[in-house]
Amino acid sequence: MAIIDNLGLEVKILVNGSAATEYVPDKEDQADGHNFGPSTKICCRYIQSIDDAHFAISAGLTWKHKVAEQWIKESQNNCCGFDFSVDGRRIDVLLISKRHEGAIILEGFHDRRSNTLREFRFASVSTVDDANRQVAEDMKTAKNLGLIRVLVWRSVIREKDILTNFPGNTSNLTDGGLSLAEKALKGRAISHGAAFSAPVAASQPRRHDVVYLSPPLAVFYFMYRSKEGLQQELIIPRPRSLSIKSEVDNLPPEELRRLARERLSQMRGDNKRAASVKEDKDAAPRSSRPYKYVKIEGGKEVIDLTEDD
Repeated sequence: MAIIDNLGLEVKILVNGSAATEYVPDKEDQADGHNFGPSTKICCRYIQSIDDAHFAISAGLTWKHKVAEQWIKESQNNCCGFDFSVDGRRIDVLLISKRHEGAIILEGFHDRRSNTLREFRFASVSTVDDANRQVAEDMKTAKNLGLIRVLVWRSVIREKDILTNFPGNTSNLTDGGLSLAEKALKGRAISHGAAFSAPVAASQPRRHDVVYLSPPLAVFYFMYRSKEGLQQELIIPRPRSLSIKSEVDNLPPEELRRLARERLSQMRGDNKRAASVKEDKDAAPRSSRPYKYVKIEGGKEVIDLTEDD
């Protein structure tokens, strides 16, 4: 769970109902697009995305008498507004007040007009190399792809239980996978984008008219990538290939004996071949022509070594 302790704020991503493992980048203050000023606290995390997995965003207070809790206890109308954006699109704002001390969970897009909920899920991103494709449009889509942002505001309720539909921007969230021009990604390890599941009937959250007090208390960034994408961005280590020593250490005894016999047989064969070659080299060369014999005194025959080849 991502926690900003001195403010008493916490946010986590749920993937298929379980809290996602979080990875802390080397530099938390380098999130793209952060321009809220030095008083806004930043928390950045990476998580792993999985094809077609449902995800939700859980947020709340730590209730340890920190800044956020002190604010909402100052007045009945004070609250903390959690402003959720996915892939650069603002989806919804949920409130925590003195009357609501539990965590809030955003599972998707609530549509008051149809009383439905469309849950978030991870959709795979494919790339195409198409000269006729509008790369500029794809670059806009890709700019914030793979990013979940949660802004936390000190807020004041002006009017309760208003009958309105939150104007969430879901224009680039689709029902299926995403296809982008390869140039639009600029080499970034973007593997997934957010998409919607089919709508299901759901009760709608209460809506209040609120005022947000600038600047925001905090901003949480969650960058989601596939396992390979996390490795490419050096967030998690790449798998190390097994060394020869570790492979040998893990072999069963019968396999070790078989390899030893094969190696011993190979070494003996090499020794025999080496000895045969040495004997051939040491042997005197033989002429391919028959020797010529001559008779000398006493009727003896000797080999004539004076004849030229």
